[in-house]
Amino acid sequence: MTETDFENTEALQSALAETRAALAEAQGRAAYLALEAAFRAAAHVAGLRPDAVADALALAAESHAVDGEGQPVELATGEAADLAAWLDSQRTDHPGWWPDSSGGGAAGVVATALSGGITLTRAQARDPARYRAAREAASRTGLPLAILG
Repeated sequence: MTETDFENTEALQSALAETRAALAEAQGRAAYLALEAAFRAAAHVAGLRPDAVADALALAAESHAVDGEGQPVELATGEAADLAAWLDSQRTDHPGWWPDSSGGGAAGVVATALSGGITLTRAQARDPARYRAAREAASRTGLPLAILG
């Protein structure tokens, strides 16, 4: 083996090592993206606030990964992970991840408006003639008057 062959072999081995490192990094990134996609879908179904998803994902990534098929697994057991169940288990420790209750079962203005009430936008309600007409119609018909937006 000549000195040139030896240098070429070293260069090839160095390139191979760099390629393997880049491949490992890309595989790790692809695995994280697969976990993120599965988690975001579960978070959407669970009703997480959009601004809480990143925090929840960071916490989930500490105890979850994806298998060779891109399916979420629990790191502790290696078994398939139910991300929806994991999210539900976090409700007591992280209540801020979910929206606050709004009305405790009350119908609310939008529900009232959608159920046959008389509605005006704020801009429409600023017009005195239009507001008076809507208020009179609400009185005549017995329907609620709702100002939206």
